[in-house]
Amino acid sequence: MSQRIIGLALVAMLAGCNAPTPPTPPVAAPTPPPAQSEPEPVTEPVPEAASVTDEPKAHVDDPAVVARLRKLAEEREALGTKVFQAGVAIDGFTHAGTAFNEIHVPEHKCFVLGQLLGKADIVRPVEITYEPDYETQTTENASDLRIMSNSLHNFAGMAEHVLEMPHDERVVTWNLDCAGQLGLPKDYIKQEGTSSFYVVIGDGKTLKVLGDIEEGYAQKIIDAIEANPRIEEVALGSGGGLVKEAMRAGEFIRLRGLETTLYNNCYSACPLVFMAGVQRSNWSPYADLGFHQISTSDGNPVAFDNPVYRHIYNYLVRMDIEPRYVLQKMWSAPPQDMANVDGYSDELCDANITTWVQRGCTSRDFQDYETRQRNRTP
Repeated sequence: MSQRIIGLALVAMLAGCNAPTPPTPPVAAPTPPPAQSEPEPVTEPVPEAASVTDEPKAHVDDPAVVARLRKLAEEREALGTKVFQAGVAIDGFTHAGTAFNEIHVPEHKCFVLGQLLGKADIVRPVEITYEPDYETQTTENASDLRIMSNSLHNFAGMAEHVLEMPHDERVVTWNLDCAGQLGLPKDYIKQEGTSSFYVVIGDGKTLKVLGDIEEGYAQKIIDAIEANPRIEEVALGSGGGLVKEAMRAGEFIRLRGLETTLYNNCYSACPLVFMAGVQRSNWSPYADLGFHQISTSDGNPVAFDNPVYRHIYNYLVRMDIEPRYVLQKMWSAPPQDMANVDGYSDELCDANITTWVQRGCTSRDFQDYETRQRNRTP
């Protein structure tokens, strides 16, 4: 769909809701419209799975698999130190460059998850193998050895991280980061029990929210925040779900003055929750944001002039987000597809969706925040 068609549809949608045509960005918050009844529940489904694997409700890791992964992590940690020292011995340089800090992290994550989730055969193609060259005394080879060292250490760190994850979190992470990614098949895993769950980390200051945005999602976030008064930040990663639940959760997050960040890819309705943070950060290795059209419960796309889009527009204005950018991204992909935006992209800061990206852009909100912090009276 062309930008012109999308733009015309946006104007028509707003006009149909008795709203003025939005001005050229940045959009100034208009006078709030009269209260409208809530739209019918609308679902933004997670991308359709090619297959679903049932998991037992009481999961116990295979001790042999765990032992094998721990041994492999120890071996690669030791090899990483050895090849790094070999590279330094060739040319004296001690750093591979920040561009290689997270090298092979996605592959390592999916490989370890696959071993633990009974998908060893599926993840075999993403395993990284290593054949260090200790003989060639060139700067190029020295650089290759340092990069290889980063990858080896990343494997050891990722293995430890995944082994410490609860089983349900591994399932969510697999569905978000591995199924249908890196050339792997869309072999999603069904999560048993409640599909949203929450972990309080960082000395009680961060609420890590896992799972999809299903019925009751907002109330669970509200309850978790009220039960943990030290929370300052909400960390997100989700395949999406119900728009109304996302916006209700977002309203509460903004009311409490909390920050948001991404620990994983944030698709469908998830960006609406992310946009509620008073500061919205994305750390390397940069989770993506994904947008698509809203659909009904049977998977049919909602018309562009449906009142739900007006509710989203008003929500975005209240959050000081560029609404036309978000709606254009949503309308550019059908419900079963996704318009992904690289988490490192400057356009996210330009639209004020992210306020700060590690080693990347900052938005006007973050700049204003820094100014206020500098001008605070001691």
